[in-house]
Amino acid sequence: MTRSAIERYCATHGGARATAEAEIRSLLESLIATGTHQRVEGGAWRLLAPEGFSLLLSPDAARVLGYGTAHRDRTYGQVKAGVPSRSRRRTDKGWVLALQDDLPVRFTTLVLRRFARDVLGTEFTRSTGKKVVEAAYSRSTHVQPVPPSNHAGRRRATDEAGLRWHFAYEPGERPAVIHLSWEPGCGPQAAAQKRVVTTAG
Repeated sequence: MTRSAIERYCATHGGARATAEAEIRSLLESLIATGTHQRVEGGAWRLLAPEGFSLLLSPDAARVLGYGTAHRDRTYGQVKAGVPSRSRRRTDKGWVLALQDDLPVRFTTLVLRRFARDVLGTEFTRSTGKKVVEAAYSRSTHVQPVPPSNHAGRRRATDEAGLRWHFAYEPGERPAVIHLSWEPGCGPQAAAQKRVVTTAG
């Protein structure tokens, strides 16, 4: 069990690392018996559950490299037990993904919203979506870091304006920008603070 798989589980569902490891082991046992097994780039194995869960295994199937799910608010055990979803209905998921179909990198909706607000000074909506995605992709091409050697894990790069781009990698998948943050002293807040100081002076 790799640290990246456990961290991904904890980031998705919360809870302690020991719980995450136990839940992943339980999911692994189920997927070995009933899941779909696929070979992906680099020889790794992807095990898929029809309920929307996946595990990425090393080429020798000895280590769990990654964890993925379409259910951020429920674990595999909860979905199997019929626990209802607590998340709000998302009406924008399909169109947000469609905007990125042809890109070699993808962006979460939260990243696109923040980029629109902090960088473009607008809102991320259906009408502005194409422009926001194009601008985010164009800027991200200048900061894409070298992927991890096993193509599983995370990397962070900062552009010339102080915007930090947080990339997540999984073998056989496009890299994803999962978070944006600003270096101290950069971004809209820093600009607002400078204006306040200038006005006060």
